[in-house]
Amino acid sequence: MRYYKLFVDGTNSFFTYLDKDDKFNIGDRVVVNFRNQEKGAFVIQKEQEQKFDFKVLEIKRKLENELSFSENYIELLIWISNYYMCNFSQVISTAIPKELKIHYNETYSLLVSSYKNLDLSNEEKEILDYFYSKESVNKETLRKKIDLETLKKYIKEELLIIDKNKKVSFNFEKYFSMEKKKVLENIYKYFLSKKKIPKKTLEEKFEKKTINKLINKKILFLEKNIYEKDNYKITEDLNKKISTDIVLNKEQEKIVKNIEISFNKYFLIKGVTGSGKTEIYIRLIKNALIKNKGSIFLVPEISLTPQMKNRFRKEFGDEVAVLHSNISDSEKKKEWIYIEKGYKKIVLGARSAIFAPVKNLEYIIVDEEHENTYKQDTNPRYNAKYVAIKKAMLENSKVVFGSATPDIESYFLGKNKKFQLEILNKRFNDSNLPEVEIVDMKAEENNFFSKKLLQNIRETLLRKEQVIILLNRKGYSTMIQCKDCGHIEECDHCSIKLSYYESNQKLKCNYCGKEIRFTGKCSKCGSHNLYYGGKGTEQIEEKLKEYFDVPIIRVDSETTKEKNFYEKAYFDFLNKKYDIMIGTQMIAKGLHFPDVTLVGVINADLILNFPDFRASEKTFQLITQVAGRAGRENKKGKVIIQTYQPENYIMENIKNSDYDSFYKKEIEMRELLEYPPFSKTINIGFSSTDEKILEEVINSFYKLIKRDYVEIFPPNKSLVYKVKDRYRKNIFIKGKKEKINYFKKEISRILENFDKKNCRIVIDVDPINLI
Repeated sequence: MRYYKLFVDGTNSFFTYLDKDDKFNIGDRVVVNFRNQEKGAFVIQKEQEQKFDFKVLEIKRKLENELSFSENYIELLIWISNYYMCNFSQVISTAIPKELKIHYNETYSLLVSSYKNLDLSNEEKEILDYFYSKESVNKETLRKKIDLETLKKYIKEELLIIDKNKKVSFNFEKYFSMEKKKVLENIYKYFLSKKKIPKKTLEEKFEKKTINKLINKKILFLEKNIYEKDNYKITEDLNKKISTDIVLNKEQEKIVKNIEISFNKYFLIKGVTGSGKTEIYIRLIKNALIKNKGSIFLVPEISLTPQMKNRFRKEFGDEVAVLHSNISDSEKKKEWIYIEKGYKKIVLGARSAIFAPVKNLEYIIVDEEHENTYKQDTNPRYNAKYVAIKKAMLENSKVVFGSATPDIESYFLGKNKKFQLEILNKRFNDSNLPEVEIVDMKAEENNFFSKKLLQNIRETLLRKEQVIILLNRKGYSTMIQCKDCGHIEECDHCSIKLSYYESNQKLKCNYCGKEIRFTGKCSKCGSHNLYYGGKGTEQIEEKLKEYFDVPIIRVDSETTKEKNFYEKAYFDFLNKKYDIMIGTQMIAKGLHFPDVTLVGVINADLILNFPDFRASEKTFQLITQVAGRAGRENKKGKVIIQTYQPENYIMENIKNSDYDSFYKKEIEMRELLEYPPFSKTINIGFSSTDEKILEEVINSFYKLIKRDYVEIFPPNKSLVYKVKDRYRKNIFIKGKKEKINYFKKEISRILENFDKKNCRIVIDVDPINLI
């Protein structure tokens, strides 16, 4: 006999249940009785206590056809919940695909046989009439349940009523007035079952509030039964293969060997762009697969997936499972089944692929590890990099981080031997790094393109080579201002200017998504004399077409909403259907186009001016990464960076590809100001539709959490103060790791009894985005 803590569907807590016959294990999915309903649950932990001051119910049964999870897997989910201070339900919801969650058949049914004498509104009667209209059946259908003689007898006795359309209904009132009902019990149950209506069907037809009134009056009942799935079966024959080896150079061979023989668990490969980090990853995965061991390969953007999928399928056939947010729920379910049953041992995907239950895991590889997209910006606000470290610890596997521009904190860990640091100083096949030229835009007449950039684009196109242009801002312009009355078009729901999208003639808020049709005139005075400020990718595309009559493709979050756009755009550009690619940061990383020999960066100062201690780092990484797209196949590459701050030390470091000098200056500043990696940080966000309530709540909370062992900054407004009609403020905290870990417990304790007064509180541990 054992006691377990269970996570019950639809709750935010763990509950104690009894395993009377010792037949359940941690990670099993089971059925329990919870508040007089059958519910699905996860077995989470063994209870240490054996005596309880409440009645402990037994676990009813195991859900045989649901995927179970290992004890290590459950421990990882618990760690995420604790470390990131979020509900376990939020972790489960993120980790496990929708189609693999426990499903329920939900139906409304009648609790009364008649409602003629009940005091009901017309709306309520309409719903009940709908139930009774569902109870009649064809005479031929009923013949399958009872013989013809019995049917005639019941019709004659008016227990069954037949209408002119030969539809038969049951006389519930007469049945309940009878003394001996047993003989009719089966027919009664049959007709009663006809009065069950699926939850979705009824709620689409009638107002929910009226349905709820009937539930409160105990006339309707919402029944929820677990839908038990068929056993998951593998029906396809998978094409499993391991391709012939690619030839690595001495530098790459050495790194592969160092990782394989090392007793360390965590590695950082710092390799210049185009140095062949991917070839190292593939060799490691291949060698693991030969030993029947699995790997997870994470990429930061979905845009990288088509390129990697193509490469991995060539190397490993159908051994690769692909997971990211652009595939359907049914596709995710199918891939997970293959992974969990051990049919696929390699997982390729974006952030959430870290949750894939890979069997016999040997490697977790995090490509372009510096990217912010590994951090989720909704609950649970996990960072896939830290989850990878914890998962490797539990699974006794290795984590390999890789980047040309490592995260400052990662490089610090490498320098201080917490990570094993491996360096690639040369490009693969001895290709040269591109020539980088900084252009001071203060001296240029054209504020879109410098003379130098236009000249180089022209020369590149004449050589039948390709160009990439980076501007990290989508849309046509970020603001529209009337030159006559000075009015600026702003969002009614957010404290932000509306961006103009010329492609669909819309003004749009990039925070709440509100869209209004653009009429081409000022909404206040009606003037057509407008100023379009803050150029975006659409405007760059328009201006480029004035200079060059060539095929141009634009890649940003507006163009990539269509399914499979990434894949099509990648292969179209690779196959030279387009000469120029314009895009935001999603085109800056990891993409390999052999014929791209020129990269232009428009407005390189965009991120640099943000009030964020990581602004310099993000700028260095973004520009260095996009610069690395040029000259990758023994062709001479060139990068033109347009900036209004050419004297900034970052520009000089980028020009010379000098990460170490940049790191040295950056780490000195971090140490002086006690920012990560010399501290851990938490951002607590508060939001409310009422400014006064927000002010009252955040000030009250600030007083309660004040401690002298961590640095707590006073409440301050978010950079965008109002979003979706909610005013936003933050409390930022930093301190030593041990102190912050203790402080998190203090915050949890305070929040348990804190009066939020309709104020939303969000805790972000190790925040990346401080806007």
